[in-house]
Amino acid sequence: MPETDQPDTILVFKDGHKLEVKNYAIQGDMLYDLTPGHPRKIALAELDVPATQKQNDDQGIIFQLPAHPSGN
Repeated sequence: MPETDQPDTILVFKDGHKLEVKNYAIQGDMLYDLTPGHPRKIALAELDVPATQKQNDDQGIIFQLPAHPSGN
């Protein structure tokens, strides 16, 4: 499947800075930035999730955290 030119996902941190990622995975309480050449781990606790969701929604991108199996 050819890669489409998708806009980057914008992560908004609680301290206000932003990071654009091309590819990511969320596992547990960590987000793994899979952008080629820039792999990094980011704790979800560092993100301003509502601001991240709004910023991406404005770009037509869905940013959604997986539901916790514990129901929290």
